[in-house]
Amino acid sequence: MVKPMLKSSFRLFTIHGIEVGVHYSWLIIFALVTWSLSVYIFPMTPDIPRLASVEFWILGAVTAVLLFASVLIHELAHSFVAQWRGIEAKSITLFIFGGVSNLAGEAKDASTEFLVAIVGPVMSFGLAAVMFALASVVDEPRTSLVLSYLFFINVTLGIFNLVPGFPLDGGRVLRSIIWSVTGNLRRATEWAASVGKVVAFLMGAYAIYLVVVAGSIIGGVWTAAIAWFLYNAARTSVEQLVFEQRLSRLNVRDVATYDSTTVSADMRVSELVDRYILAYARRAVPVTHDGRLVGIVTVKDIASIPAERRAFTSVGEVMGGRDGLYTTRADATVLDAFEVMEEHDLEQLPVMDADQPIGLLTRADVVRLLRIKG
Repeated sequence: MVKPMLKSSFRLFTIHGIEVGVHYSWLIIFALVTWSLSVYIFPMTPDIPRLASVEFWILGAVTAVLLFASVLIHELAHSFVAQWRGIEAKSITLFIFGGVSNLAGEAKDASTEFLVAIVGPVMSFGLAAVMFALASVVDEPRTSLVLSYLFFINVTLGIFNLVPGFPLDGGRVLRSIIWSVTGNLRRATEWAASVGKVVAFLMGAYAIYLVVVAGSIIGGVWTAAIAWFLYNAARTSVEQLVFEQRLSRLNVRDVATYDSTTVSADMRVSELVDRYILAYARRAVPVTHDGRLVGIVTVKDIASIPAERRAFTSVGEVMGGRDGLYTTRADATVLDAFEVMEEHDLEQLPVMDADQPIGLLTRADVVRLLRIKG
């Protein structure tokens, strides 16, 4: 399923059609990593000359940036292999727990799932090897310090992602193996997610040990946060798969609300309210001009116009879709249509049969479908 870039994120750049962004929570972990490296780890490292405090802070910040560059390369490896195997890669978002690649749907076969999953840890180990080789030949102690830390963090990243806890890479590798053996994606997801929950519980127990026995409050809280994240991700992964499978089995024509009513872009907003919105309790109406669909006007669009100005304002001035109108075909799957709604944060989509609008598909229609199907 297409997942938009995480909300509260800002875009950095686009590479090979993949939008790369940073979630604001990343700033928290960036600050924590910089602080811990600058104040504790680097100053206490043997064989490092005494440096001014500001130099340690600069080293810490540079290393933190390179650390997340390593995470980005890890995620790009997933996305590039996904593209190679025919899966659209939409975006990558760096956030507090690392990075997430947003792919358009699940792999179509177990071998694709395996390749997309395993390439991330392989890339991390490859980066670790490069850092180790560079650290071995560099004589400058500060550069060697940064390279050594990046070697350690990439090894750790590779090992952690191989833990068979879905949705970590190792969990996806496990799912691909189960899928290959059973031939059933849903069963493989349920089993891999169950292992993921066990891993989360074990991490939770370790977090308690760190706080109560080892006295490491920060380490315990951080481990507990990761455990909580993994548990919820494992739980929702099964729910999402069931959701996607249900929506992929039905066409839009089976779910949409049929209503061929349209209004002219030249109509006054006050007339629209009286004749269509209030009279029939509609929340949205497609807009046409010379028989061609040009937009959609919603209650939210109308509410943006003061009541006293509605008699002087045309529908075309307030309608949505003036910069690009999103629609769906009647024979498209509900999943495909819902992905468009999710990606562009839409409440409804005009449904087209050939070039003519025949109704609307709304989020309420999708929710009602899920309730009926159980």
